[in-house]
Parts: sequence; C-alpha cells; structure tokens
Amino acid sequence: MQRVRVAIFGTGFGRAVQAPAFLRHPGFELAAIAGGDAAKTRRVADELGVKGAYGDWRELLERERPELVSIVTPVYLHHEMMLGALAAGAHVHCEKPTAFDRQQAREMRDAASAAGKLAGINHEFRFLPARVLAREWLSAGRIGRPYRAEILGRYPIWHASAPRAMNWLSEADKGGGIWGALGSHHTDCLRTMFGEPLAATGSLRVEQPVRAPRAAGGAPGLATADDAVTVHYEFANGVTALVDLHASAPYRWERFEVHGDEGSLRWDEHGERLWHVLPGKEPAEIEIPASLQLAKREGDLPLVAPFTVMVERLHRAITAGEPLEPSFAADAVPVQCALDAARESSARGAKVAVEKA
Repeated sequence: MQRVRVAIFGTGFGRAVQAPAFLRHPGFELAAIAGGDAAKTRRVADELGVKGAYGDWRELLERERPELVSIVTPVYLHHEMMLGALAAGAHVHCEKPTAFDRQQAREMRDAASAAGKLAGINHEFRFLPARVLAREWLSAGRIGRPYRAEILGRYPIWHASAPRAMNWLSEADKGGGIWGALGSHHTDCLRTMFGEPLAATGSLRVEQPVRAPRAAGGAPGLATADDAVTVHYEFANGVTALVDLHASAPYRWERFEVHGDEGSLRWDEHGERLWHVLPGKEPAEIEIPASLQLAKREGDLPLVAPFTVMVERLHRAITAGEPLEPSFAADAVPVQCALDAARESSARGAKVAVEKA
C-alpha cells in the first residue's frame, strides 16, 4: 500500500481525534505536527510517537514537505495555512467551519484548483450510521414527501455554573461561535438530504457573555461570538428546516427530526440510533445494517470512528484518484455561503438569499 506523509496543524482536536485515525491507517505516515506553543507541540508529538514537532507551521512545510496537510486550528488561521500548504505542494484537508467567510472559502477552493491539489473538508458527521440510513430512507421515499426538518441542540459549553475560559471560540473576529462550530455540521446534514438551501432567516445571539479568565487571576472575558442561534432554511423542494442551538444550557441534549406526509424520522445525538414514527404510533427503532456501523476502539473519543472513514477516503483519493467526498468545491464553499446568509440575516433582521458557491 502506498504511504502518504501527512502533517497536522493543531494540537487540540488534531491530537485527540485526527492523529489516532491517521496513525492507525497503514497508508499514512504521520510525519509532523505544528502548534502555536512549541513546548506543548513537542510533548504532544512525543506522546503520539511522531518525530516532527514545530512551533511554526511554515517551518514544518519547508523542512518536512508533507504530501497532505490537515488543518485543525482556530478558524481565522485556515485561509493563510491552506494557501501556504498548497503553495508548498501539499494536498489539504481542512477542519470546519471552512473559513472566516465565503470570500476566503472561494479563494481557498480556487487556489486548490489552480495548484491541481485535492482539498477536503471535515464534515465527518455525515458518516454517522443513523444519518446515512436516514438519507437512504428519504431517497427511497419511505416517509413520503418531506416538508419539515428540525435540529435542536442544548450544550453546557458556556453555562454560568462552569464557564469555559475565554478563547478564540468566543471571539467573533477570530471566527468563533456555536454557529460555525456546530451550525456548519447541521447545515451540511440538511443539504445532503434536501439540496442547497435557497434562503436563510437567522438570529445569532450572545446570551451568556461572561467567560472565565484566560489565565488564573486574570479578568473575566466578554464574548463577542454567538452562543445561541435560531436559523430557518428554505429549500427548493419545499422543505423548511429549523436549527436551534443553545450553548449555555446546563445539560447536553440533541434531537434531529424529519417530517414527511407519510411519517417521520428521528435520530439521536450520537448518530447511532434511528426511529421511524407513523401518525398516531409510538416511535419504532430501525435496525441499522452492520455495513453502516462504524468500527470503534475503547478509549477513543466518539468522533474518531467517523473521522476514520474520512481518512480512508483521503487515502483513496490521493493514491487511486477516486473523487473526494466531502470536498472543498462541492461541500465546503456551499456550506460557508449558507452560514454567511444566516449571519447576514441576523444582522439585517430580514431573510437573506443564499449565494451560489
């Protein structure tokens, strides 16, 4: 099997979720990691058994010459890092949300095309078994004509009882906010079921602005990035969708529902269980075929399993020329356009059309 040298930019999610998947795949060699804190990056690399550790991603590119770079950093760094990696001759896989806005996303897409390199986006939630089976049921018309979808999420990320320390995720000018962090996944979920949204009506809010100090003894931080969102999408096939997320709740809870004129589908937050609901009947759990189940290892974070699917797709695309899905052109830019429309709607107080990618 052809081995591909990969580098990861980022020592948080990149270390916890992406590194295990790359290290276990026989077709990848995790050659190096880059992070903003050189000492921390060295510790992470040593823990993983990775030789290369850099406090400067540019130095990594110059010295290591990786064939693939996976960007797992704060959003405001994605654009510069991706352009730099492409210029160094690497394929790129980028964490979502894609970029600060659709202009940056388009520039990143166009740079990859001009360089003749693959560009992927990490919408790994689409590989969760319940979502895959739900798409199959919808395609087969198993609940009739769909007309309504709802994604509801409550998360204790910034609840006042234990607020997370102030960081980039609470700063709007760095691409933070729950809409980018999770709204990107939910938007991708909806568009894979119903096509590209035509319009968005959004309300993005900061409901719990106080954050814990960045460092012990420091002053509390004030968030500028959204921690609560309510967005309505409209689709060409007549479906309307609600995405309502609240990241300052005292508990975690999610529900995903799609309603059709012959029944409904509902799946759980882990994407492992799916229910069929007929009018006047109790929900009936649908057995998920073994072929859709994801391989899991004890001790792994839940997202390692779906990301492992992404890693296999990256390898086949690089070594065998298979189409990459999800990709920058087909997925990252359209999602960014939809996210931007919701933000602009919130700012204007009016419905906004979603631009074509």
